[in-house]
Amino acid sequence: MYFDILENDIEQLNKINTKANYTSRDRYIGLYNSIYERLLEMEKAGRIVLEPGKKSLSYLRELLINDGPEYSYTIVFWEKNNPVKKYKIGVCIRGLPICKPIES
Repeated sequence: MYFDILENDIEQLNKINTKANYTSRDRYIGLYNSIYERLLEMEKAGRIVLEPGKKSLSYLRELLINDGPEYSYTIVFWEKNNPVKKYKIGVCIRGLPICKPIES
């Protein structure tokens, strides 16, 4: 059930038109941060699986703080025991951070 809420938030995140105004952009960043924090908790609790060979989710925050908009990195994750639906979260060069489903 916890992952269902996360999936709903990811869906809502990707419906926000960040080019509409600053309020929508702020809403996007707020929801992204909420999703990111929840994913950190889920990673610690072992509820999600990260793509092998990638760094931990905490690395994304380090990039945003230390490298700013000049670096790009994404991490693929999925619910433990359900590798069919995969998502990616990351930071993008000169853009907003992303969290979205991976299309099959």
